[in-house]
Amino acid sequence: MTEEKEIREWLETLPDGYRERALRNFDPSYYNAEYHSIGGLSDSILEAFYWGGSPEGHEFWEAVYGWAYEGSELPPLPEEEK
Repeated sequence: MTEEKEIREWLETLPDGYRERALRNFDPSYYNAEYHSIGGLSDSILEAFYWGGSPEGHEFWEAVYGWAYEGSELPPLPEEEK
């Protein structure tokens, strides 16, 4: 059985760089995510925030989701804005 965690807890399990970006983008009001327990990292990435409205963009988060869901490659981290 998969462990249920809150979305923020799942996001905190992402690798360095991805974790910080996901937590910066996390929007508790998106999908009523603040208290919404969920059974996996991929679903948490999907429901944590609107990908298209993030600085990294939809394609980046779709690739991170694919990594969490099916074990594909993680996308390269985008350059940090200065």
